[in-house]
Amino acid sequence: MNWINDDCPVSNEPAQEALPRLGDFAEFTCPTCGRFRITGTALEMIRGLDLDGRQFALTQAKRKAPEGKIPVIDSYML
Repeated sequence: MNWINDDCPVSNEPAQEALPRLGDFAEFTCPTCGRFRITGTALEMIRGLDLDGRQFALTQAKRKAPEGKIPVIDSYML
């Protein structure tokens, strides 16, 4: 599966994907969304959602992340 993309999967803005990828997630840094991780399954699913749905998933991930940790969007959030 090729996940490399120059766009944030949440905002569709230009973003950087951290490489190398570790495990089953990709890590993005976006000017609007900040730094977050997303599992491979969630990455496939999130691209089919509207902007509100994508932002909701990121908000959930940020709420669940312990302080100082990188939020992770998982498929169960979608």
